[in-house]
Amino acid sequence: MNATDTPIKARPNGIAPMIQADFYKTGHPGQYPAGTNRIVANFTPRSARLAPVLPELFDDKVVWFGLQGFIKEILIDLFDREFFGRDRRQAVRQYQRRMDTALGPGAVATDKIEALHALGYLPLEIRSVPEGSRVDIRVPPVTITNTHPDFAWLATYIETLFSCESWKPSTVATIAFEYRKLLTYFARLTGAPMEFIDWQGHDFSMRGMAGLFDARKSGAGHLLSFTGTDTIPAIDYLEDLYGADAENELIGGSVPATEHSVMCLGTRDGEIETFRRIVTELYPAGIVSVVSDTWDFWQVITDFAVTLKDEILARTPDALGNAKVVFRPDSGDPVRILGGYRDSEVTGPATDGRYQVIESGAWITDAERRGAVQCLWDIFGGSESERGYKMLNPRVGLIYGDSITLARARDILKLLADKGFASSNVVFGIGSYTYQYLTRDSFGWALKATYAEVDGIGRELVKDPITDSGVKRSAQGLLRVEQEGDRFVLFDRQTPEQAEGGALKPVFRDGKLLVEQTLGEIRARLKASWTCPAVEDLF
Repeated sequence: MNATDTPIKARPNGIAPMIQADFYKTGHPGQYPAGTNRIVANFTPRSARLAPVLPELFDDKVVWFGLQGFIKEILIDLFDREFFGRDRRQAVRQYQRRMDTALGPGAVATDKIEALHALGYLPLEIRSVPEGSRVDIRVPPVTITNTHPDFAWLATYIETLFSCESWKPSTVATIAFEYRKLLTYFARLTGAPMEFIDWQGHDFSMRGMAGLFDARKSGAGHLLSFTGTDTIPAIDYLEDLYGADAENELIGGSVPATEHSVMCLGTRDGEIETFRRIVTELYPAGIVSVVSDTWDFWQVITDFAVTLKDEILARTPDALGNAKVVFRPDSGDPVRILGGYRDSEVTGPATDGRYQVIESGAWITDAERRGAVQCLWDIFGGSESERGYKMLNPRVGLIYGDSITLARARDILKLLADKGFASSNVVFGIGSYTYQYLTRDSFGWALKATYAEVDGIGRELVKDPITDSGVKRSAQGLLRVEQEGDRFVLFDRQTPEQAEGGALKPVFRDGKLLVEQTLGEIRARLKASWTCPAVEDLF
C-alpha cells in the first residue's frame, strides 16, 4: 500500500481549511450557473439595533479591525500548511471523507477542490479600508472577489470562515472605543488627566471568552483603545500579526494584584495583616491592586484604610512615579459601591447613624451612603482638578471589574460627577460581561454577493426580502466606498471603472499580503477618527 493510500483517519483531522465551512456551502460551486466566472461579495455591518452602546455617544460607526490577522493566520499560514502544503490526494481525500460520512457517498463532488489544490494558491482579491477606520453602518469595509475565472465559487465559499473569524474582533474594538469615548467625555467634563484614559479601561475578559483564540483577537481589539489588560496573549497576537514590538512601544500592561484565594488563605481574622504584608513587604513600591470584598468591603475601605494610612502613604514611588494601593470591590451594585447616594436619594441619619434610601426604603450605613470614592477621600484627601472636581490622593485608587457595562460605567461617572468627584478616581475592569455578551447580530455583520459574471456578462445581485424590515436588503452590483470627511459613503451599481476607485484598496491577492499595517498606525487612525463633543449635559 502506498503512503497516499493510508486510511485518512490515521492522521488527526486537525483544521483542514476547506472543511471550515457550513455544509450547505459545499454544494454551491455546482449550483451556480454554468459559465459563472466572477463573484463579488462584501462584508457589511447592517444595523446597530442590537448593539449595547450608549445612544448619547454612538454615531452609527463600527471599528474595522482583524482582517490582517485573519489573512496572515488563516488565508496564508493555515492554507499553506494544511491544504496547499499537503499531498494533493491526502488533502482531497480528507475533504471527501468528511462529505461522504456526513452527506452520503458522492453527494459532494471534489473536482473543484482538486483544481484549487493544483492551482497552488488562493485566487482571491480582498479590498479593504484601512484597519482602525470607523466605518458607517451599512457601508462595507471589505470586499472579496476571485482572480481566476474557474474559481468564482471561492469568493462566497469562504463566507462562513471569514465571518466567524472577523465579526468578533471588529465588534469588540467598537465597544472598547465606545468606552474610550465615554471616559474621554467625563474626563473633559471633570478636568481629569487625559493620559489616564489609556489605563482607565482594563481588559478582564479572558477567562470568560469562548476559547484562547477568541480571547487573543478580542483582547487585541480592546488594545486599540486602551493599554490596560490582563489578557497576556493579546499582546503576543499584536506582535505576531500587527508589527507591534513590546520592547519599543507600550502594547499593553498591568499591575500586581491579589485574588480571593490570597485573602482567604490569610484568614478573615488576619485580613488586615494580609493587606499590610502585600502593600509594605511584597510590593513596597509601585501600584498594587488588592481585592477588598472577600468578607466586609466597608470595613476594609474605612477601618483598614485608616489603620494602614501611614504605611500606604509611606510607600515608595517606582520608576514611573507610581506608589498607589488600588482597592478592588468585586460584588454588589457597582454604581452604589463606588458612588454611594446623592443627598436627595436618602433621608437621615437615624439615631443609629443609618440612612434610608427613599426609592427602596432600605436602610444603609454611612459608608454605603458615601460610597467607596468618598470614603477614601475622607481618609486620604487629594486635590482638585482645573474644573474643581475632587481627585483622590495618588497613593490610593479604586478598580471595579464585576459586570461592568457601558450603561453602568456611565451611571458611575455621572453619580461621581454629581457628587463633585473627577472621573479619574475609578478604573473599570471590562470583562466578558461586556466582550462576550455580543453576537454577529450586535452590528448585523453579513457577507453577501452583489455582483457576478456568467460567461463574462455582468449580473447585478440584490437581496431584498419583502418579509424583512429593510435591514437585510443588500447593496446591488459593483460597489465603491468613498471617504467624505469623517464618513464613509457607499455607492452601488457602479461601472467596473468606478469600482476600481475609492477607499477600498487591495490588501490581499493570490495568496499574498499586499499591505502591512502596524498597531501604532491603527491606534493613531482610530484615535483621530473622533472628536469629543463640547462639554454639556449629554447624560
